[in-house]
Parts: sequence; structure tokens; C-alpha cells
Amino acid sequence: MSASSKYRPQQTTSTTGQKTPYQGPNRVFGLFKCSKCKLQWKSGHSYANQGLKCKRCKILVYPYEQRPLGKSEPASNESTQTPEEKWDKRKCGKCRRLGYPCGQFQCGRRNLT
Repeated sequence: MSASSKYRPQQTTSTTGQKTPYQGPNRVFGLFKCSKCKLQWKSGHSYANQGLKCKRCKILVYPYEQRPLGKSEPASNESTQTPEEKWDKRKCGKCRRLGYPCGQFQCGRRNLT
């Protein structure tokens, strides 16, 4: 599979289990839209087959588009927050799946990357 084909939108099928356009091992930039409340957001913490919880509805939302991280697209949670506030491990699909902080950008105190 070529690098560009990893980021192409794909149909989600129950036979393949693919829930996101990107199917590689790296963290990528994702675009999200909640189907319930229509809230839209961007995140630099998007992974293959992992969603994020909507801030309003608290439902799991998968990205409709994903692409490689670039310097012009910082993570949507980068601000003047303290490191502990920057990454909400309760909303991170990878943290929830692992059962502990994933290590991305000060996620908790554990750094696995």
C-alpha cells in the first residue's frame, strides 16, 4: 500500500473492520463531525480505527478525513493550558482502548512514545 493510499477515504465495511480513512500505525490529523449535534472539530491526535468523544453529546465520533500531520496544522488542543490539561485521556480513543494514558503530548504522566 502506498503512503498516499493510506490516507484516502474508504468505505467502512464490517468485513474489514476499517472505521477510519487512514489505516497506518502513526498519529495523524483528523477532521470530525458529530452526527447527532453536528459539532465539527479538528484534532492532531487521530489514529486508525479510533474515534474521539464529542464534547457536547459524549458519543464516539470517527474522523471523516485524515491526513499526515504537518507543521501548519497543530493539534486542536494546543493552547495556554497546563500540560495536564492539554490532553483529555477520557476522550482519547487510544487511552480508552489501552486502559492507561497513551503517552501523546503529556497525556497523563506516562510517556510511551
